[in-house]
Amino acid sequence: MSYKVYSVGQQPPKFTPGDFILVSTTGILAKCIRTGQFFRYHGKMRNYSHWNHAAMIVDTDGTVVEAAGRGVRYSNINEYKESEYYLVSTKLNKQSRDQTVAAARSFVKDKYGWFTILSIILQLITGIEFQFSFGNSVICSGVVAQSLWAGGVIFDSNPYQIMPADLASAYDVDCYAKN
Repeated sequence: MSYKVYSVGQQPPKFTPGDFILVSTTGILAKCIRTGQFFRYHGKMRNYSHWNHAAMIVDTDGTVVEAAGRGVRYSNINEYKESEYYLVSTKLNKQSRDQTVAAARSFVKDKYGWFTILSIILQLITGIEFQFSFGNSVICSGVVAQSLWAGGVIFDSNPYQIMPADLASAYDVDCYAKN
């Protein structure tokens, strides 16, 4: 498997830059994201709609780059110690990891992609692909996907609009599978 589940209070002794986490948090936006993914994904894909947040690991101490309502910022994995999270190994080589981390760091101080969220909602409602965004704005899973894209990972859909479920699917992180 390409991931490991860490229960509340657990974490690895060190992290690998270029890997990422998937987490299911609380709050209204979190519930909206999970609900939207639940409607977007059917059949086996529904098992990937459990998560509403993703963050890119950028050093061995657990520093992450993540997009949240306040914008894109540095944080630490310790902020998720009260949550179960899935640590996904991207299995990239050193050069690709370095490029991925550099790309993730380049997003810091960008704004949160509220218009990207709006375009995803419209796509869920209508089935028509929309892409609204302002320059220098991005959503959490977009930071991860675009960073991985800079490291050479190709996705089946636009990395700007990838949702946490798309990342889970791309790395086969099934929350119902036995790990």
